[in-house]
Amino acid sequence: MEYKGESSNGLIFFNLLMESDEFNQELGKVTLAAGRLEAELVHLYKRKGINHDLSNFTLGRLIQYGKDKNLLENNLALVLEATCKQRNYIIHNIYALFSELIDETMLPKNNLIDTDVLTYIEKAWETRINLIDLANIINKK
Repeated sequence: MEYKGESSNGLIFFNLLMESDEFNQELGKVTLAAGRLEAELVHLYKRKGINHDLSNFTLGRLIQYGKDKNLLENNLALVLEATCKQRNYIIHNIYALFSELIDETMLPKNNLIDTDVLTYIEKAWETRINLIDLANIINKK
């Protein structure tokens, strides 16, 4: 996609994201990385003797379960929660952000230009790396 540095806000910017193959590829990778992190948490809990069926737990529920059962160290739980929020925001809230349902928090929504698609790609990449790093850490526990 060719960017021209033109102003682009709201749903027009959302449509640029939808048209960006690179952004959508990165979102797919975020989803896969989150799935791996979920599985690594389930494996960790099984290694710690938990036999509860966790197959339908979301990432957030798995983190809360680990906290409630004292299966996660405090610092790890904090990082997991922050990364889960980051993942949820980029996966679930982009349209809500640009359709004025939620306020700007993790990503900009005002005074954007078309090249800011690259900022969103970078944020998705960062989220993916955080998820992978956490999965690697949990895998070694």
